[in-house]
Amino acid sequence: MTDGRGDFRAYLQEAAGGVPERFPAELRPEIYTLSFRTWRVDDDDRRPYAAIGYNPEIQYEAERRPEVPDEARWNHAWRLLDGFEMLGNHPGDPAGGALYAEEVRRLGLRFDGDGDGAELDAARELLGLRLGAG
Repeated sequence: MTDGRGDFRAYLQEAAGGVPERFPAELRPEIYTLSFRTWRVDDDDRRPYAAIGYNPEIQYEAERRPEVPDEARWNHAWRLLDGFEMLGNHPGDPAGGALYAEEVRRLGLRFDGDGDGAELDAARELLGLRLGAG
């Protein structure tokens, strides 16, 4: 993981590049696909994160059905989504969360509350465009 200095997007790029190095060595020969998912903690636009992981052959073998042998390998519905490293404004990434909050404040895009006004909608849209929150 990085030291958390710099801007949020640069941090994400650097941190994401190191994730495959932390995959378990014994599973690396079994990995057939990487998973990269962006989402928001509790669907909150202020909490964007990226989850980076993998699916190994053992997972495919456990899910495979003879009548549709390739379905479990390539259909995203069969892919693992949990247990991966989370980067961004996520409780599992304190450095990413701090950088996100700092950048939002610096950009003047911070918003609080759950209102539906035009100002809040505009702030959400700007966050999404600038930081990948939407």
